[in-house]
Amino acid sequence: MVLLPFVTFAQSTHNSLQINELDYFETTGVNVLVFSNWYDGNFSDSKISSIEIIHHGVRTATNGDVRFNPTPEQWDTIPKFLKREIDRENNRITAYLTYPDYNFDYKIQAEHRENGLTIAVALDKPLPNKLKGVAGFNLEFLPAAYFEKSYLMDGKPGFFPLSPAGPMKVDSDGHTEPLPLAMGKRLILAPEDPMRRISVSSQTAELSLYDGRNKAQNGWFVLRELLPGNKTGKVIEWTLEINSISSWIREPGIRYSQVGYHPKQQKVAVIELDKNDTAAKTAKLLKISSSGNMEVIFENEPKSWGNYLRYKYYTFDFSRANTEGLYAIEYSGTTTKPFRIGEDVFSNTWQPTLDVFFPVQMAHMTVNEAYRVWHGAAHLDDALQAPVNHEHFDLYAQGPTTDSPYQPGEHIPGLNIGGWFDAGDYDIRTQTQYYVILNLVQIWERFGINRDETLVDYPGKFVDMHHPDGKADILQQIEHGTLALLAQHRSVGHAIAGIIVPDLSQYTHLGDALTMTDNLIYKPD
Repeated sequence: MVLLPFVTFAQSTHNSLQINELDYFETTGVNVLVFSNWYDGNFSDSKISSIEIIHHGVRTATNGDVRFNPTPEQWDTIPKFLKREIDRENNRITAYLTYPDYNFDYKIQAEHRENGLTIAVALDKPLPNKLKGVAGFNLEFLPAAYFEKSYLMDGKPGFFPLSPAGPMKVDSDGHTEPLPLAMGKRLILAPEDPMRRISVSSQTAELSLYDGRNKAQNGWFVLRELLPGNKTGKVIEWTLEINSISSWIREPGIRYSQVGYHPKQQKVAVIELDKNDTAAKTAKLLKISSSGNMEVIFENEPKSWGNYLRYKYYTFDFSRANTEGLYAIEYSGTTTKPFRIGEDVFSNTWQPTLDVFFPVQMAHMTVNEAYRVWHGAAHLDDALQAPVNHEHFDLYAQGPTTDSPYQPGEHIPGLNIGGWFDAGDYDIRTQTQYYVILNLVQIWERFGINRDETLVDYPGKFVDMHHPDGKADILQQIEHGTLALLAQHRSVGHAIAGIIVPDLSQYTHLGDALTMTDNLIYKPD
């Protein structure tokens, strides 16, 4: 029987967090960054900013900031960063921020005290009325770091769910909003795990714990406290006790070519060490035999390269190894996965790009691979003329004219052919189409690659991977990209910036590209 409310904090240490030479708080196994990074300018909230915690080598918390939603989504409103002050004498970092559209200024202050790190939100003027019950201080925790671990909220136990499981409600406008998993004045995350245990207590009001994955697949667990109205000065104050294992040192990382090496090329591995680690005297190159034995064929002392950010680096040069075979590198008890040395090591590394990546990215086609359909023939309703004087998302914008024979919102025929999806999403970006086509043409003219592993059927709008059709795949890909570019000139007389869905709710779509739109073309009447 386990009685969670009576957990003993084993292996717990409370080393003092000090501001280091890189202007963030540090102790063994714990780094706390206070606005060392800023939100991504293109994708807004990318879980990379504000107050962040790196806990025993894993960035487990981020986005410690004032936000307007319990579980902010990627394009929700973010503040404007003004400045940051580092006070080493008092071991304090202060960030100044504003929401200019709301005439709302605030500062966030992090300071180490005897009982932990305090985080405070301070106001010179009371919270604007329109932000009452809306603005709150959030700190987000990485779900993968806490999956199925326990928590204690004011001593009451719970578990972080593996799948999104937080309760929801529907507001008066029909929008869904999360409800808390738990509420209280003190939250202890993962009390059973010294690697992940963090205690957060509020000296000002009640804390609410949310599951942000109910609103977005990239949501995190969020701890939140609402800012009070009609108050100034320090309106929120939290104390964080972040467990530190005093003996913890991050395991060395060995960076090498997973593809392998040509016998005649330079071969240098990079070794990444915890700043508190002591460099070992030797790194070893091991040759793997058919029986699985690993023979040390070369060893040498790694050379110091220097420090970069949170780590120190060494290089291990094993260029003298030129016999073909399977190898691995061992350093300080860490051994890499096998890699090859061989004259033909680069002969087929490009093939998955042509055989898999390119077919999967083909727009306006159904793409099939054995039992799997990667996506249907999407965007057959391309495209509508964008409105004028319009700034869109993902770097798209339209100037004061349409620069085409079509009116805003009017369907432009002929654009539903060819092209590849952009990286990570489903828009078709013209400049990358040009770049890729030119590179493919150069590859064909220089190397004459006749590889045939893909069937392309334009009348059927169908692609079948690992299915030769008697045509060189690289020429088919050149054709597919060129068809999209020619369509632009035929339809509007020139190249366009690209094609993207009109609404952000479509852009965040994670399913089959086929279901982003209904693929139907509508007449204005």
